[in-house]
Amino acid sequence: MCKHWWFILAAWIVAGCSPQVSRDLPERVVEVTAKERLSEDYFAGIEDLVDSKNELEEAWGLYMRARDLVVKGASVESLPMIERSEILFRSNNHPLGLSRVLLLKAHSYWALGAGEEILSVSQETMALRQGDTLAWATAAGNYSTYLIDFGYYAEALEYSDTVLSIFKSRAGKINPSEAYAVRAEALYELKKNPEEVDSLIAGALALVDSAGVPDIDKQNIYFRALGLEVMTQLELAKCIEFAHIRNFWDLEAQARRQFTEYELLGQSRDEAKEAEIVANRLALERVDQGQSRFLAFELERGKRERLRFEETSRLRQQTLVIFLSMALILAIGIWVSYRSLLRSKEARLSVQEAELELESYKNRIRPHFLFNQLNNVNGILNQERMEDAQEYLAELGQYLRSLLQDQNGHFVNVGAELHHLAKYAALQQQSSYAHVDFKIDASVESKKALIPSGILQPLVENSFKYAGSASEVEAWVHITVVQEEKSLQLEVSDSGYGESSPKGGTGHGLALVKQRIDYHRKRAKKGELWTLQTSFTKAKGTVIITVPLLTD
Repeated sequence: MCKHWWFILAAWIVAGCSPQVSRDLPERVVEVTAKERLSEDYFAGIEDLVDSKNELEEAWGLYMRARDLVVKGASVESLPMIERSEILFRSNNHPLGLSRVLLLKAHSYWALGAGEEILSVSQETMALRQGDTLAWATAAGNYSTYLIDFGYYAEALEYSDTVLSIFKSRAGKINPSEAYAVRAEALYELKKNPEEVDSLIAGALALVDSAGVPDIDKQNIYFRALGLEVMTQLELAKCIEFAHIRNFWDLEAQARRQFTEYELLGQSRDEAKEAEIVANRLALERVDQGQSRFLAFELERGKRERLRFEETSRLRQQTLVIFLSMALILAIGIWVSYRSLLRSKEARLSVQEAELELESYKNRIRPHFLFNQLNNVNGILNQERMEDAQEYLAELGQYLRSLLQDQNGHFVNVGAELHHLAKYAALQQQSSYAHVDFKIDASVESKKALIPSGILQPLVENSFKYAGSASEVEAWVHITVVQEEKSLQLEVSDSGYGESSPKGGTGHGLALVKQRIDYHRKRAKKGELWTLQTSFTKAKGTVIITVPLLTD
């Protein structure tokens, strides 16, 4: 199932995040919530709150501004406001505000492809909402959606039972379409009750044109129905028109893959296929831009956390000086305890910095790979091979989803990595390198070993690019894996760059691989086992990576 259906949470966010008049809200916040939503007075009130010298008023203003951005789908733009609001709510021990902003935080990080850490954020949100049935159900509904994406279908189904029963008890007050979609997804993945699956999705689709359903809710329902492939051609046509008008490119691309009755949109087959290619390209560009901006924010956030930590350390040191002047013996004990805590936090910060460095590598490799693939698509389009381009994009989308899902960890077993590389080679042969022979030689035992995820991808890319372009015949790319007593040798070789410029192996991809090797060499107990050797000639190009023998 496509991960882009994160929009399914928006209706729950609107319901669960809309501040209600409460004795826990500052008076000025109550005044703003009483104004007409999205009116000029409403936005002016939010700006006054953000500029307030009262920390709680500022926190609520930032929260409401971030909420409006999240509902529009602008998750990256909302992150600085969410971060500042969370800090203020925590420092002022304000559970109501904290529960609201954490709901937004989990959703925004989910939308931007964060990992399972969002589950802990969602669990804290539910804990803060204990005692408020409807607010808890909103958070639990989001949590069940996160569980589905990480494969916890049975748990998601259990939460869905509770959430739907609560929503039904509030008949007419809560739109249950998203809850229907989540339950249908869980049942489908567990291969249970196909009749109920169809009924739930049909019920969600029936609400698409209901009065008052916002665009983002409609998008939620369409994504779920597309995932289960239950929409009629007429419904697909309506979905495509809806997505195109609102620039929901990923939704349009997915709907067009199932659409065949082109005359419903007044288009020929060629026009429809060209529109699908454009939608796919725009969707990929949007994802790439979002990931780059998200990474930049996370790096800056890490720096800010370090500065806050250093500021806190300075304040504590001043406190220690005061205590030393009052009672030397007591102050020494406090100082020893403090230094121990400081070292522990510095060690954890060092680990976090290492994690950021590794994620930085991955997020530089992925755009590098993506741009190369877009160039392949452009090459096919320049040859006016429209059907080949459409087929290539569809297979590329499937490959990217599986690659991103399986390579979230630091290490992956050799067998899985080789499986992905075989799929990648098939894509390359389909685009411009059908003449290149691709072969993998690895023993069964070596496939069980662990290697850094994605480390071979740039090397295979380079081999196809230079060896494949150098000759129209007898071009080849081979991968060989040899397991030794304490190490694993990974060799990527090719038929050389021929008479072309000898650039193979000196570009961006190899530079990133070298950085990755250096990263592990610096941190390993036996750094000498992490090596990289290269040799590039007209007749043969070779890159050999040696890593320690690691297993599960």
